[in-house]
Amino acid sequence: MIAFIMSLSTVASTQKLNFAANCWINGGANAVCETCNFAYSRPIFCQMSIQGVTSRGFWFNGQQQGVVYPGQCISGYVYANNSYMDPLVNANANTNCRF
Repeated sequence: MIAFIMSLSTVASTQKLNFAANCWINGGANAVCETCNFAYSRPIFCQMSIQGVTSRGFWFNGQQQGVVYPGQCISGYVYANNSYMDPLVNANANTNCRF
């Protein structure tokens, strides 16, 4: 019985979650994407993949990972090479988290 309970707690501790991130463009120079842990009362480990695209169609990618405590957020960034000639126009991010 104890082994069964311990195996259930191990399965529950590796639960995977997907979050949509909020992203915004700062003057075409960079994009910030953010995911927050407001739904859970314990820390979660998150990996964020950020994609930004410029006005000429070039893609920029960024990665961020870390522990997100309850009530805290994780932010990821992508930057344009030349924001005057080819600014960022869109960004999105996918965040995968687990307990």
